[in-house]
Amino acid sequence: MTTMIRRALGIAILVAVPSSGCGERASDAPVSAAGASASPADVPASPVPSAISGPSREGPDGSPSARTTPGGPWIDTRGTSIVGFGLLRLVPGAAGASTFRLRYREVPDGYATAATGTANLQLFVLPADAFAAADRAYADAFLAFVRTEDDATTADDGSLRLETTVTSASERTVIVAYGPWTAPDAGRPAGDEPTFRIDVTSADGAFEWIESEAGELITTNWTNRPGVARGGPVHDPVTAADAWIEVRPMILYDGRMVRGADEPPAVASLLAPGTPTPAALRDEAERLAAAGDTALAADRRERAADLDAHLARADGRLVVTPALAEKFRRVPIRWR
Repeated sequence: MTTMIRRALGIAILVAVPSSGCGERASDAPVSAAGASASPADVPASPVPSAISGPSREGPDGSPSARTTPGGPWIDTRGTSIVGFGLLRLVPGAAGASTFRLRYREVPDGYATAATGTANLQLFVLPADAFAAADRAYADAFLAFVRTEDDATTADDGSLRLETTVTSASERTVIVAYGPWTAPDAGRPAGDEPTFRIDVTSADGAFEWIESEAGELITTNWTNRPGVARGGPVHDPVTAADAWIEVRPMILYDGRMVRGADEPPAVASLLAPGTPTPAALRDEAERLAAAGDTALAADRRERAADLDAHLARADGRLVVTPALAEKFRRVPIRWR
C-alpha cells in the first residue's frame, strides 16, 4: 500500500509541483486537484510573460501546452526527479581533513524504469543546512555529485553503482541524496529484500548515519533555461558540461526530525546540569581576552566549539527555514 501511495504521489508531484518559484510553472498543461490535465477550454490563450523567464515560442494554437524553446523543453526531464535522502554525520581524524568514500548500489527495476536492462541513478551530497536560509538549494552548493548515463546498462544482477567522495576538515552533518537521475522515486518494491545500499568508508575519519532514509527531495533541471533564476551550476561528469539543478525538500518521514533555523538546538535537554552553554563560554572568552588572558580565552572558545559540535551531533534534526519546519510538522502522511 505504501508503495502504491508513494508511486501515485510521486507522479502527481512531478507533474504538478516542480514550479521553481522562478516565474513559470513547471508543467505546460494545467493540472486539476486530482492530477488530471485540464480540458482545452481551461487552458489560457497564451502564456503569462515573466521578467525572468527565458525565451520561448508559442505553438500554432498559442497554448502553453504547445510551447517550445530554442534550447529544448522548458524543463529538461533528464535530471528532473524525486530522490530519497539521509543524514550522515562526518567526524574527521585528529590529523585534520578526512576523505569519506560513498558507494551506492541500487536495483532500480520495478519502480523507476521498465525491465529494459537500462536505468539511471544519481548521488549527491549537500550541507545539512542547505535549506536553513531558503526553501531550495542549487547545484553550486553540492559537496559531491555523480550520476550514470541517461540509459545506463545494468549489471547482471540488475544493479547500477555509483561512487563519490566528500572531504571534511571539521565535524559536520551532510545530506546524502540518492535515487534516479530521471523519473520519480515512486516507492521501492514492497518486501524485505533490499534494493539499495550506501556504504561509507574513511581511512582516518569516523561517521554515523543519523537517519539513512529521512525523506525525499525534488530535483529540477534548469540547464535549458538560462533566463531562470537558478543559482550556480555543478560539473556534469557525463556531459562534461555545467548543469543547473534546483533541489527542494518534499517529504520528511518523521516530523520530529526537523528544526527551524530560528530555533536553537535542544540545549536544556542535552547538557548536563551546571554545564555552561556555548554562548556563555564565548561571552567568558571575550571578557578574558579583554582582560589580557589570551590563553584562557582561547580555551573557552575551544570548549564552546566542542560543545557546539556535541549539541549538533546530539540534536540530529534537519535545520530548515521556519516555514518549511512548520510545513513538515503538520504533514498528515507518515510512512512509518
